[in-house]
Amino acid sequence: MPGPWEVLVIEDDDLDREIVSELLTLRGRGGVRVTEARDLRSGLEALDSRRFDLVMLDTKLPEASALHALRAVGEKAPLTPILPHLAYISVQTRQTARERGAFDAVVRGDLNAMWAAVNKLLTLSTFGGDIRPSARAVGL
Repeated sequence: MPGPWEVLVIEDDDLDREIVSELLTLRGRGGVRVTEARDLRSGLEALDSRRFDLVMLDTKLPEASALHALRAVGEKAPLTPILPHLAYISVQTRQTARERGAFDAVVRGDLNAMWAAVNKLLTLSTFGGDIRPSARAVGL
């Protein structure tokens, strides 16, 4: 995997943030650099300061609803793919996340599915696939 890929992990739970960061670092085998943000405000500040290849977004942030967080990240970095991780995903939830600009959505704790989605995104990006989030992500 070419890289290094820059991934922003926005997650308020210390343990969950550490698990996601470690997953990306270990499975990325040196090809993924992780920046951590403890809340949406810190994540948006990180997006102001540099470009990321992916944003891993907690959908249970205490200061923002899932839709507000998706909208805020989508407005700040409209060409950066967003991968929300949820406690539970129905088919409808996954579809809504994609319609709102997410690249995909994964269940929190399902590390294999999470890595598969990240790997798919980075592979598509490497080979010139269309990974742009939906234009509907901006201005929702």
